[in-house]
Amino acid sequence: MIIKSTFKPAWWLNNRHLQTIVPRFYSVPNTFKPFEQEFALSDGDFVELIWSQSPAYINENTPIVIVLHGLEGSFDSFYAKRMMNAIHQKGWVGLLMQFRGCGKKQNRLAKTYHSGQTEDVSELVKYVNKKFPTNPLYSVGFSLGGNMLAKYLGEEGDKSVLSGGIVISAPLDLSLCAHAIGQGFSAVYQKYLVDKLRKKTKDKLALMKERFPVKVSAEQLDDIKILTEFDEAVTAPINGFKSAADYYAKSSANKFLGSIATPTLVIHAKDDPFMSAEVIPNEGMLSNAVRFELSKSGGHVGFISGLNPFKPVFWAEKRTIEFIQQEQLNKFGHTFA
Repeated sequence: MIIKSTFKPAWWLNNRHLQTIVPRFYSVPNTFKPFEQEFALSDGDFVELIWSQSPAYINENTPIVIVLHGLEGSFDSFYAKRMMNAIHQKGWVGLLMQFRGCGKKQNRLAKTYHSGQTEDVSELVKYVNKKFPTNPLYSVGFSLGGNMLAKYLGEEGDKSVLSGGIVISAPLDLSLCAHAIGQGFSAVYQKYLVDKLRKKTKDKLALMKERFPVKVSAEQLDDIKILTEFDEAVTAPINGFKSAADYYAKSSANKFLGSIATPTLVIHAKDDPFMSAEVIPNEGMLSNAVRFELSKSGGHVGFISGLNPFKPVFWAEKRTIEFIQQEQLNKFGHTFA
């Protein structure tokens, strides 16, 4: 169902770009000592994990929340670290999966992460569920990671071992979003992301040389200015898609929302500058397990509320914790300690 969100923007951040940009300027000190782990994938590659505590000391039945970041994100992304802090402060365990190439190390394979790449998520979820079979398992995804999570939940259907999912500011229709991010001031975000993607691809090209599977040169990469061009030249061919259009069509989570059986909260703002209103699904596209909370404002992964600019309320983190607690109550008749 689609319902009106309770989110109220802070009075000093009543603009979608301010909601999107300003959150990164609030410091996010760690409230925990990160535990790093290299997680081996079945294809011979790996991803780097960050736990909010050593997995060797996780108590039985303590909730574990897998955090999926956005495009070119990492543990250093303000929203990811802030969510990990919120999870830790509740006495739960946060587990951030840094996608291929988004950690400290260069990956072995040319294959990259992308909005529809759910294989790595699936392997991690199975690993955590097997290692901690009695611990309730949840996941929260931001932006690209949110699309990835929604697609994964739709693919799993009633086979999912997750107790709940939270999808925040997800580009649920990739084609529409790829176009919208190039319009007006939003083109600034596009340039920032494309610059990072080009640099990462150049680094991989220099490392792999003739083993790099896509015929593209550093000079050709320099000519790429927009996201659709990058996806056409790199993302699609390196991950087995015929074109950017094929990648967008097969990876957009909108078509998977109707197959989700896991209780899922979608947090979305109408004014998200990374996308247009056409991205918002209609009721008929949602399964009964999906609660789509739509707010008039909030920007992209913003959602800052409160009355004091020096003491902002990070609403998305607060709402995520509330949702997990409510699902625990619904499922087991009690909330977490």
